[in-house]
Amino acid sequence: AAAARAPRRRAHRGSTTVTLPPKESASDASSPAVAGPTRLRRLRFPAGFAVLHVEDDGVLRKSMALRVFKRMGVPFDAAKDGKEAIDRVLGLGEFEAAGPRAYGLVLMDNQMPGISGAKTTRALRDAGYDGPIIGMTGDPMGCPERNEFEAAGLSVCVDKDNSGIARILEEIRAHALDGEDA
Repeated sequence: AAAARAPRRRAHRGSTTVTLPPKESASDASSPAVAGPTRLRRLRFPAGFAVLHVEDDGVLRKSMALRVFKRMGVPFDAAKDGKEAIDRVLGLGEFEAAGPRAYGLVLMDNQMPGISGAKTTRALRDAGYDGPIIGMTGDPMGCPERNEFEAAGLSVCVDKDNSGIARILEEIRAHALDGEDA
């Protein structure tokens, strides 16, 4: 049975393991999905709602897109680094023609080349972005990098583990229209 399958694990930078829901099989797609750790319901979201996922690890960026956002019906954009995230939110650089985008939720990695998640979060807050920013990190509690990240203006900071992914799913579901299925 699909519910009996163990979640697949993805390594992130060789030190942190992130568990995402397993890939959906053809039989999963035809049966009604239920909310839970391994099955995700497709939900409806308000017009204009979108998530910005900021993650430099291409595998994790693609896994979240395929196994979470698309399966839940979440409109999303992905940014590979802090500069791209700032440009997307504020409508700068190559995103200038599109103008600023009011993301309903930003998921932010911390340890990224160039501009860290802490500096990116601070820049977004300084520019007036007041939506929720969920920090995702493999840094242990109490380490200086995590403390700086948490102090930068995050709404919440989660670990890149099962409980962190569950918290992210909870936040996404909170933005759905009355928890309705699509």
